Amino acid sequence: MARTIPMPSKRDLPDGPRRDFVEEMRRHWRDAGRPPLRKVRSKLEGREDLREATASEETIRRMLTGGAVSPDLDRVRAVFHVLCEMAGTDPDATKWEDRYGNGETHWECLRRLWDLALDEAPKAPAPQPHWGTSPDPWAGNSDDPPF
Repeated sequence: MARTIPMPSKRDLPDGPRRDFVEEMRRHWRDAGRPPLRKVRSKLEGREDLREATASEETIRRMLTGGAVSPDLDRVRAVFHVLCEMAGTDPDATKWEDRYGNGETHWECLRRLWDLALDEAPKAPAPQPHWGTSPDPWAGNSDDPPF
């Protein structure tokens, strides 16, 4: 039985462009029936038109969990197209349209979210206090300057 890939918590993947990108990739993965990553990789390798953009199971997993946003658009496009194929979704079909006829395709939406995720400044991890010390070494000692 295939192992499930949970959506990261908001603590692990906060709201923002990276989370939006991951949510969109996961939507297509879910629409495809949550296939095992080896099956996605195998289908990717079997597509002649996508041969130049390979992705390991770990790369695909990281795309679905926010572990990394691949800077290689061809790789993102290839994984996306395989997921769409498995789901029976036309990547070039209109995803949404407003009352004026403006909208974007599934691929345009993912591409836009990918661009935003790559442009997002990396978040610095929160400092972790050491056991037995205060998180702020200057706390409680306001008479001394912090240098």
